[in-house]
Amino acid sequence: MAHDEIVDRYSRFARTAMTGQSGHDSTPFGEGCVGAAGYDDTAALPDGALRASLGCGNPVAVADLHEGDVVLDLGSGGGIDVLLSARRVGPTGRVYGLDASPDMLSLARDNAAQAGVTNTEFLHGTIEHIPLPGRAVDVVISNCVINLSDDKAATLAEAFRVLRPGGRFGVSDVVTEDAIPDEDLRRRTETRIGCTAGSLTVGEYRTLLLDAGFTGITITPTADHGGGVHSAIVKAVKPPVAPGFEIRPMRTEDAGQVLSVYQLGLDTGHASFETTAPTWEAFSSARLGHLRYVVADTRTGRVVAWVAASRVSARPVYAGVVEHSIYVHPDYGSRGLGRALLDAFVTASEDAGVWTIQSGVFPENTASLALHQAAGFRVLGIRERIGRHHGVWRDVVMIERRSPAI
Repeated sequence: MAHDEIVDRYSRFARTAMTGQSGHDSTPFGEGCVGAAGYDDTAALPDGALRASLGCGNPVAVADLHEGDVVLDLGSGGGIDVLLSARRVGPTGRVYGLDASPDMLSLARDNAAQAGVTNTEFLHGTIEHIPLPGRAVDVVISNCVINLSDDKAATLAEAFRVLRPGGRFGVSDVVTEDAIPDEDLRRRTETRIGCTAGSLTVGEYRTLLLDAGFTGITITPTADHGGGVHSAIVKAVKPPVAPGFEIRPMRTEDAGQVLSVYQLGLDTGHASFETTAPTWEAFSSARLGHLRYVVADTRTGRVVAWVAASRVSARPVYAGVVEHSIYVHPDYGSRGLGRALLDAFVTASEDAGVWTIQSGVFPENTASLALHQAAGFRVLGIRERIGRHHGVWRDVVMIERRSPAI
């Protein structure tokens, strides 16, 4: 179903709810819709918000909202999740509701006015192009809407963009088991429950969240609709870091700055046996396409640190073993950036199924050794006189981190 058809469909739901009927009673969506029955705290909410509830769960219950939080609800519909969130964040917080249907926005604004809620704002737009600046919200929620997008990668990337560092992503959505023997049954089930654009498998959802930059990913099925299709709670975090900075995936356009930071590290004489940073093509081809991140100064966009992983072996037995490198610009030391970046990398590695991260560090690089030991790495031993560097034979301390979760 095309975007315009989806908007028209939900606009009809909104108009139905305005007449005093339930928005999902007379539509095919009813069989997969939890609606207002999925909530236990709807007292004092306007009837219009309850009638227009078309979700498959209760994201407010899992979003860990706090007093003063700024929240964004993707596909806010009649506003039930916006109104419930507004209660939790209190007068010092704010909740944005985003919807592509003008009729839904009109209904939601009426419901907010009836409820006497003033810390909300409803925005017209799409979840693939969120009309908010970067790092504007603390929490992103959504109720059975992301599965309707025909560009889910863009939606998740936008959710990451508008979140502040340390921000939380907590949504209810529809997912599919990774191995589905009967694709026709899957498609029939998706159509029956209203998932007109097709749901992501659990593995696909996890990969897209990782690609967007999220870590700490959990996907928990909550209801079985048959055909391998489930409602689920999806949670993730934008990596925390010191104020004024952001941890995000490394991009091709970062190439020059990444290699500059690399060269500054090599110039210390204690970072690597290499003495000159490689070309971007050589750098990129030697490392995995995922599990590469940067710390960027949010005021200037300048890349001030990076981390990336390389495959240890192509043999399947080593599929969960990587070697990593991490470099921090010397002008940005002592700010906790290296520790925040390494913590994000470790968490993302576990999300990606990595069970061992390893590396080698010159013993003279005491700062790097201390950083890694604080992040849970252990010293395996020392390889003595492994190679010559600037005419001097150097030892290398071998370190690794074994995941306790995998």
